[in-house]
Amino acid sequence: MSISAGSPLASKALDERESRPSGPQARRSVAAERESILVGSLFSSPASIIISNAVGILVMLFSWFWSGDNAFYTISALSIVVLLGRLATIVRYRLACHDEEDHRAVRRWEIEFQIGATLFAILQGVCCYQAIGATDIAAVQILNVIAAVAFASGYVARNAARPKYVIVQVLCLCMPLMLGLEHSNQPYYRTIAVFIVLYMMTNFVIVLSLNRNLRALADATAQARENEASSRKHADQAHLALRSMTHGLVSFDETLSRELQNERHGELYGVHLETGDESLDGMLESAVRGRRLSRSDATLIRQDVHRTLKKQLATTRELTTPDGKTLLLHVEPTEASGALIVTEDITERKQTQQKIETMARTDPLTGMSNRHELDRMLASIGPGFKEGIGSVAILYIDLDDFKTINDTLGHATGDKVLVAIAERIRSAVRISDFLARFGGDEFVAIIPTADASASLATAERVMQALAPPILIGDRKFSISASIGAAVGPSHGSDGATLMTAADLALYESKSTGKSRVSLFKPEMAASFRRRTELEREMREGLAAEQFELHYQPIVEIASGRIVSAEALLRWNHPVKGRISPAEFIPIAERSDLISDLGEWVLRRAAGDLVRLPADVSMSVNVSPMQFRQPRRLVSAIRQILEEENAPAERLELELTESVLVDDPEQTLETMRELRSLGLRFSLDDFGTGYASIGYLATYSFDKVKIDRSFASVVGENEASRSVVELVQHLADRIGFTVVAEGLEDEAQVAAIAATGIPLAQGYFFGWPEPIDKLEARFADLAECHSA
Repeated sequence: MSISAGSPLASKALDERESRPSGPQARRSVAAERESILVGSLFSSPASIIISNAVGILVMLFSWFWSGDNAFYTISALSIVVLLGRLATIVRYRLACHDEEDHRAVRRWEIEFQIGATLFAILQGVCCYQAIGATDIAAVQILNVIAAVAFASGYVARNAARPKYVIVQVLCLCMPLMLGLEHSNQPYYRTIAVFIVLYMMTNFVIVLSLNRNLRALADATAQARENEASSRKHADQAHLALRSMTHGLVSFDETLSRELQNERHGELYGVHLETGDESLDGMLESAVRGRRLSRSDATLIRQDVHRTLKKQLATTRELTTPDGKTLLLHVEPTEASGALIVTEDITERKQTQQKIETMARTDPLTGMSNRHELDRMLASIGPGFKEGIGSVAILYIDLDDFKTINDTLGHATGDKVLVAIAERIRSAVRISDFLARFGGDEFVAIIPTADASASLATAERVMQALAPPILIGDRKFSISASIGAAVGPSHGSDGATLMTAADLALYESKSTGKSRVSLFKPEMAASFRRRTELEREMREGLAAEQFELHYQPIVEIASGRIVSAEALLRWNHPVKGRISPAEFIPIAERSDLISDLGEWVLRRAAGDLVRLPADVSMSVNVSPMQFRQPRRLVSAIRQILEEENAPAERLELELTESVLVDDPEQTLETMRELRSLGLRFSLDDFGTGYASIGYLATYSFDKVKIDRSFASVVGENEASRSVVELVQHLADRIGFTVVAEGLEDEAQVAAIAATGIPLAQGYFFGWPEPIDKLEARFADLAECHSA
């Protein structure tokens, strides 16, 4: 038998299920169902109620007719009213739906029925009492006694579902009869009353016995209904599951005749129940004709089914259909020695998986491979060398000063420039070469079968491709790059080593002027080892007090008075001797050591500041790296000022122009917070970096120090002189003080003084010296003035 979830049988079952109530009251317990059945039995035969009550009323009317006693007429009239009420109850019960009734509703119907039945029994009892006690007509008495006995038996038979109410009805009927017999003048009537008592007790025993049997029958009926409802529910759920399944499902018996199929299977294979393809072969043939399967795939499915039947093992297969869908088939054995085929359309999942895999390997901005894919390629180089793939070159490309574009024009513009740069780099390499975006403005090219000359040639093509300005909107951007090249296996036997070598070569390009290509050389590794060694020894030296501060005076040109001193860090290595700040400061800035070193300088300078005259300030250089940790910087300076009891208004922090472009908003906020402590700020080396003249007003510097490349040639270079005069003019207008750096002779000092700049610094005024010598110098000056 074949059943589809869309067949009329399934639809009908589903509709019936959906039409039935749901929720807590949708299913009653067996006990509640039994009570409903027992109460329903009271209303089960309306004809018997009507006939019996009509006979009772006729007995009353005949008694009135024979005796002429109007009491019988009144009783019959009341009985008619009770009968009409009972008929109304029966009609309402028959018209009502009892599937959703709870226990209280069933109880109300029971009480309403018993009220009517009891009232009628009372009226019959009163009629019997009147017939025995108030009349002497034998026919009336016999008629009422016969009716009473018949009605009592009828109560037992008809209302056995509720024995306590049967007992009440029998008592209501027979007690008035017994009272009438007891009070009559007939000598044998009292004996009849005794027999009435025995008759009532017999009825009580019978009704209890009938009730037990009836309750057992009701229990069986309720349980049967429960089982039927449960089976119907499970069948409905099964049909609903088949109908709503996203997978196709079909089952075959041991002869490979179809047993069950859902709609989804028909949609996937183009096979429907009305086609009559009841066998596996017929189904597969129809799918092939409808181009839902290729013939080779149909053969594979047939083989899978036979293998499953033979070995009783499940199989899984992925197929691509002629219309491009990807299907995943599970063939499993059934308990009835047949086979079950479940088919899932995984086309979208496969497409999504491919997109995710592509995204996992690709940089979303440039479309190049990302760092994860680069790591995978680097990992394959070492095994490739062992298999004899020949040489491989790595180019490490770093854009020069690209961060300035992001900081000044925003990341949206920067991203557009990066996309254009990526396209140019692509145009400079072969299709077979591997390209990856390594970082924000860093790229890596892996070039197979390339020696040193080929790698340098490719690097030069990249440089040439980047040379023309890039046009974004109405802006032109001139972007250069520094490139480090390494070739394996001569520079490294695996990808990680080659990447390190290319990084060292890139560092060489950056440190020797940028916008150039450097090929790795072994001495670069030695330089790297020295930098690594110095970094480690710096940490040790900081703890061992190997560092000290020297101070170079800043002089008022007109008077020759020292107005400030710049703290300069010196490292006296116990083995290597004096190490230049130009060597160890960049190393510290490339690590996390710069913050510890900078805080040591600030603390020592604050302690030395209190040893200088009260009208002399002190300036301390702060690294851009320290401004990238603003909370730590502000907290450290606040703590140092409190612990060293140093006057904040005499302490100046010197910033280079690169600090201003790293994160302008954060830098400005940090400066405001430090200025609230009383500190002042100087802009160092103005003119050598990225800062524009607009920054002088934005950041409200107290001093601006003109770099020696301008200040030392003012007397010889008219352009430099114009720049210096412009800065001094701005100083007069905005309100900061200008300091000329790097002055070494009297002619340079005179040229600077002619521009109006008030302060100067350089070897002409004094070499950097320890605090003790500077303090002694101030003492000598004080003695001269006092003399």
